[in-house]
Amino acid sequence: MAEAVDLSAAEAFVLLSLPRFSARAALKYGLMGLLAQGVLRSEEKTRPGLVRTRRSLHLRAASDVPADLPPVAASLVGVVNAAAPRDGVIGEVLKQAMRVYRRTLVGFVLEWVGPALVARGLAEMRHRRLLGLIPHDSFHPTLAGEAEKTRVRDALHEARAIPQYLDRDPAQAAALAAAAGGAILLVDELRPHYAQLAKAFQEPDMSPTPFPIMADTGNGAAFHFGCIDFGTVDFGCFQSFDSGFDAASDGGGGGDSGGGSSC
Repeated sequence: MAEAVDLSAAEAFVLLSLPRFSARAALKYGLMGLLAQGVLRSEEKTRPGLVRTRRSLHLRAASDVPADLPPVAASLVGVVNAAAPRDGVIGEVLKQAMRVYRRTLVGFVLEWVGPALVARGLAEMRHRRLLGLIPHDSFHPTLAGEAEKTRVRDALHEARAIPQYLDRDPAQAAALAAAAGGAILLVDELRPHYAQLAKAFQEPDMSPTPFPIMADTGNGAAFHFGCIDFGTVDFGCFQSFDSGFDAASDGGGGGDSGGGSSC
């Protein structure tokens, strides 16, 4: 079985996508990763409308956010904090993100996630000119990055088998999830099984299985958020986040680049 992956969800997504990537998806996975780590909290609020109840998603930073967050995480927390005067509603979070990362959100990858991968030796910046005239810079995986892509793909391939183990072998399901690490958030088809997966980590015959949260500090060193028990993560909040983010970002930028309940 593959070793636990120490890439964040956003880093894993971008690495797997290079040299192309969706900046909007990278931002979404970045926020989801911080929700899983407990760095961010979400809340879905409801209010009556003329025809039906209106729901809105709100994000806020946890009260005990570490002071020495790695740059990518700190940048996202800054965006969420900037939306606090508007109660952290997801639409305002995305507006702040477009101010910081440009309207298409491409700056999140070009200025944060990409450099983090470069610092880890997994990617490199290549410079060329389109039509021999227009400067164009893009990230490409290094040899180490290609090896890591293979490792992540293998871990995610194995993680897709989790649903078949949830009933008959919860310990195996938990082991597969732990091996995938933060990249498990990339497996969209597992989302309906998050709640059951969390229970698998709470089985009495299992020793606590840590979900290692690692991220790059920007200088090649790894910052450790501390191992948290996967079973303590409230995966139920991801359903409201998923729909809330998609609804708020539809038509609001966050394009691709060629180069209530609470938790």
